[in-house]
Amino acid sequence: MQIVVDGLLTHYQSIGDKPKKLLILPGWMHTSDAWLSIAKALSEKYAVVILDLPGFGKTQKPDTTYSIYDYATFVQHFLDKIEAKHVTLLGHSFGGRLGIILAAKTDYVTNLVLVDAAGVEKRSTGAKIKIMFFKFIKIFLPKHTVEKLRGNVGSQDYKTSGEMREIFIKVINEDLTYLLSEIVTPTLLIWGNNDMEVPEWKTKLMKKSIPRVKLRVVWGSGHNPQSEKPKEFMEILTEYLT
Repeated sequence: MQIVVDGLLTHYQSIGDKPKKLLILPGWMHTSDAWLSIAKALSEKYAVVILDLPGFGKTQKPDTTYSIYDYATFVQHFLDKIEAKHVTLLGHSFGGRLGIILAAKTDYVTNLVLVDAAGVEKRSTGAKIKIMFFKFIKIFLPKHTVEKLRGNVGSQDYKTSGEMREIFIKVINEDLTYLLSEIVTPTLLIWGNNDMEVPEWKTKLMKKSIPRVKLRVVWGSGHNPQSEKPKEFMEILTEYLT
């Protein structure tokens, strides 16, 4: 299905017709298609909506360099468009960043599920040195040379971000830790214990900071438990959502 939100042609998929609504926000570079099997399983109890976020899947790329807050506003306006003012929100990784903002700053979210969610961006000393290094060399080296160096040391998401690279850099530098204590809605953290992108200390900080929170671990899974350990993931999710 397609609608126009904030001037962007926006694609989403809707499964089920139950009164309660569940919104799924995929991770960076992920699309609604990757969540279809899970949405179908959850449609027995929910009207499930999976959104292709701007720049991914079949939704247009923003004309400006969106911040994480721009993305959150976009999702809020999308919910207004489809007349879904109260939803259970499931956010994976990048989608979890949006879930944190929407749960902390709006009354749209009645229950929150954060799957290997990003958003805690406390920098190590090494990371701070790397950031300062690239800021320094930008003064003296051509842009294409700096980008090549970044590509050699950057994360996989950075290397594959293509025309979304400027947005990616802006998004990952926004620390949402200060919002965690403002989330009053019931929250479930699902985390794969082998996740190298969201290490254990970040998940523990989320658990400590969010007032009404439960943490469930998908053992043996990495950053994508919904695809790496789908059976175990669904058992945890359906238990929480009953």
